[in-house]
Amino acid sequence: MTGFLNSLPTPLCAASRQFFAVWDRWRGSRALPERRAVRLDDLGPLAASHIITEFRSREEIPILSVGPRLAEYIGIDLTGYNYLDLTSPENRSLRAKLTLEQILQPCGFMLYYWLRYADGTIVPFEFVGAPFCEDGASTPNLFISCGTPLSRLKSQTAADPESWQIGEAMRFIDLGFGIPPADPSTPQHILRAV
Repeated sequence: MTGFLNSLPTPLCAASRQFFAVWDRWRGSRALPERRAVRLDDLGPLAASHIITEFRSREEIPILSVGPRLAEYIGIDLTGYNYLDLTSPENRSLRAKLTLEQILQPCGFMLYYWLRYADGTIVPFEFVGAPFCEDGASTPNLFISCGTPLSRLKSQTAADPESWQIGEAMRFIDLGFGIPPADPSTPQHILRAV
């Protein structure tokens, strides 16, 4: 699907483009990849900064797997946490709504975080992700995403947790199904919560 890869947003870094190229290979001739096709080793160095989540309900989106490099960047292994608990309480329903939108009309996403460290370092991170399905299913309930620092990470301390609670400049990426009607960059008070 070279057309899909050629339509990726211009600002994506090379590692994020690599993520979508691998995701596209995983799906092959299917609309979405199945779990059995998702091989973290295919991501190369990006595998160390992955997160896999599972949408079980509007209240429960457990984090199934976190790469060791990502755990190192933020200072905690988030495996087992509820993805919805990683944001401020007032943002929880918006995060659930945007995740549900990506299931109802499968799409990828890009988003930026500004990780702050105790030594004053601020590192921008670009996160990208896309859905996949259980084996034999056609509706996605799993998401894989990867984060890439956009500058050198010099700090040896954990990131301030508040700096990874809310991302910025999120946008949906068309994977061949269009994009959901909700605009993820719209301020949360304008979007109706789930």
